[in-house]
Amino acid sequence: MSNNLVPASVTQNVSGDNNVVIAGDENTINQTIIQKISNFIIGDTKAQRAHRDRRAMLELVRNTWIKGVLEKSLYHEVLIELGMEERPGEVDHPWDTQVQMPNQTNRTLPLGTSIINIFDEMNGAMLILGEPGSGKTTTLLELARDSITRAEQDPTQSIPVLFNLSSWNEAKKSIDDWLVYELNTKYNAPYKLAQNWVRNNDLFLLLDGLDEVRPVNREACVNAINDFRKKHGLTMPIAVCCRISEYETLPFHLNLQGAVLIQPLTTQQIDDYFVQGGSELVGIHQALQNDDMLQELVKKPLMLSILTLAYKGTTEDIFARDKLGTLESRRRQLFDTYIQQMFERVARTKSKLYSTEQTKHWLAWLARKMIEHNSVPFLIGNMQINWLSQNKHWRYRLINSLFGGLIGGLFGALIGGLIEGLIGSNYGYSLPNGMATGLFYGLIVGLIGGIFLKPSKIEMVDTLIWDWKKGIRGLLSGLIIGLIGGLIFGLYYLLFSGLNYVLFYRWAVALGVSLDLGLAFALMLGSILGLIFGLSARPLSQTTYPEQRISLSIRNFFFISLSFELVFALIFGLLWLLGRTSNGLIDTLISGLYLGLVAGLGVGLKYGGGAVIKHFALRFIISFNNILPWRLVRFLDYASERIFLRKVGGGYIFVHRLLMEHFAGMYAEADNIG
Repeated sequence: MSNNLVPASVTQNVSGDNNVVIAGDENTINQTIIQKISNFIIGDTKAQRAHRDRRAMLELVRNTWIKGVLEKSLYHEVLIELGMEERPGEVDHPWDTQVQMPNQTNRTLPLGTSIINIFDEMNGAMLILGEPGSGKTTTLLELARDSITRAEQDPTQSIPVLFNLSSWNEAKKSIDDWLVYELNTKYNAPYKLAQNWVRNNDLFLLLDGLDEVRPVNREACVNAINDFRKKHGLTMPIAVCCRISEYETLPFHLNLQGAVLIQPLTTQQIDDYFVQGGSELVGIHQALQNDDMLQELVKKPLMLSILTLAYKGTTEDIFARDKLGTLESRRRQLFDTYIQQMFERVARTKSKLYSTEQTKHWLAWLARKMIEHNSVPFLIGNMQINWLSQNKHWRYRLINSLFGGLIGGLFGALIGGLIEGLIGSNYGYSLPNGMATGLFYGLIVGLIGGIFLKPSKIEMVDTLIWDWKKGIRGLLSGLIIGLIGGLIFGLYYLLFSGLNYVLFYRWAVALGVSLDLGLAFALMLGSILGLIFGLSARPLSQTTYPEQRISLSIRNFFFISLSFELVFALIFGLLWLLGRTSNGLIDTLISGLYLGLVAGLGVGLKYGGGAVIKHFALRFIISFNNILPWRLVRFLDYASERIFLRKVGGGYIFVHRLLMEHFAGMYAEADNIG
């Protein structure tokens, strides 16, 4: 299996600092609050925190990789022990240039040999090689499964964590820095905790997809891994996966202790599999006897699985029309037949929502973009503007501004209606007037915000983290700046009201205006900067349902916007109590709520609102150009029912990377869409 993935399967976070999660997944919030209260009451030692973080990561990796990928893979259709051959010549040993090593030859390992035992024999530093579809990633996942079990039983063992090397590039030359970044963004480990794990050699690195590193960066990546090994090698276990053809083109090798090559299935293994499969596989088995090229193809477990799914229950006659000239063309034909059979098989029990050609057209584009942008698994909320061709960016800017105005106007109308319809209904205010006022403010802020939302990276705001130190710093900065601003305005009032008049008659009024404005500006600016400085967003790479990142960003937008409503109402209520306003209480509160609406919308664009606007603008253009359907979740579930995709938590993956590559190269017109 070569699904080099970081699947989105769970919403568990690894926690290890003093930040407080104030908005995100409900379970995360509840667990964090309970944890904070418990720690405050009974205390929490450093050892206890380390144990809790370790246990959380082990559970996260198990749920994500073992339950989410290994136990749901196509390879469960082909339960065959994979053969392995030891290849000592594929790795460089540090002593090779100084000590005359004995002649090392390849050695076939006995069937059934545990991968973790082989790993131990190679002193915790192993390379796993194989052809596409041979089962490299499956072997790596089996190593992860056994290592997790061992780490749960022995607290001195390193924490197994899988990483996809496709995200490495020369801009992140240091493997140390890249690992910290991946732990923080893919596994939600706090930055300091991730640094400590890497620095202290607490991890067992399972690195998949060296062949998926861009060719121009692949040599640099090997160098970076070798440099990392020199720094951490003695106590940091590591296993690396790569396709054999890509690895053998490298001018130098990885500095590891040993390598294994996944062997093709033997004829006896294939025959035993068909015997165990029963009567439904008899026709395929008979056809296989007279087809040398097909026999060669099914020596890879993936192709054997694809074959049985595509032709299960058929007779040998179906193969006669499929015999093509080359092994590669035969493989493509097998994938095409599998795709067609999956449409026909599911059509007997499921409704046909989309045409076959339309579905393949959409999947071809999706596969290309997933490969091009290393977006595996595919999370709907992770789509970016660079998935579109450059000539569509101006449309994106236009749709951004329109969507911004629409969302801002609707939100403003809702809040304005609540302000005047509920709060001020008995004081001469009305619901229509409130909705009109709110619509005006919201429309203006939304349009302006939409116009200035540049076609840059769309960063969803899944979880908001509150940092007390930064928040207090922002609050104090806002108070100081607000007081200075109020005093400057008071000086302006003093000078332009007539100096003689003010000196002899109205000095108290000028001073009062200055203090009033200083207090109002200080409180409003302090609250704004306090929230902006204290809040930070954390991405949620592991999700439990599709579009979760979008729904969380919408919720956080409402949370921030309504928070400003409350804060500004309290500020203006305080000013009224202090006698700093001549208006009545209701008038003062309504003024504060409208200012809170404007401030809340503005800041809310930063914390979720802007990302949501940009996302739906992108979705609109994609749907309008028939690149993907608007109801994206329904389509992805439709493709999953036909066993083209697999739903993993809130994300989607192709059932195998080779199938994704096949879809990506299916149609020439795919070059011209998007």
